[in-house]
Amino acid sequence: MFKLKNIPMFILFVLILILIFFQSWTFYLGTTDVTFERLLGKKPYAEISDISLRRYKENAISPHLFTITTGNERKVIEKLTQDCSIEKIVFEKLPKIVNKVDKEMVEVIGKSPYIYLSKSYDIENTKVGRMCLVFRDKEHLYLFINGNL
Repeated sequence: MFKLKNIPMFILFVLILILIFFQSWTFYLGTTDVTFERLLGKKPYAEISDISLRRYKENAISPHLFTITTGNERKVIEKLTQDCSIEKIVFEKLPKIVNKVDKEMVEVIGKSPYIYLSKSYDIENTKVGRMCLVFRDKEHLYLFINGNL
């Protein structure tokens, strides 16, 4: 028979299980593939062999930097062009807000053979459009994108 004195331990056990569930769910939502899908609306492309994510401290634009390794760079850029509506720009047209996020990233952008930026975006309202910035170094392709505020 169930004893009345065991009810508090049972309630505590259930609460611990709920806590473990929500911690696991939060970890899953923060993984790279899920974040890519949430921000772009598409799963990581088949041409992407490896993808990693750098989150920056809370900022005005909630920035995320994806480091992409791919064997077919042209195809990835074509898909990003469709999904992010990006166009090629010169370094001088780089938005000033990017300089405030990461100086090291701006140095890499300056050395990049090309830079792509969203045609239209709204930093304040991501539903209107996100800022997508694509550039590369010798080894990787980078996608810098603002998240939800």
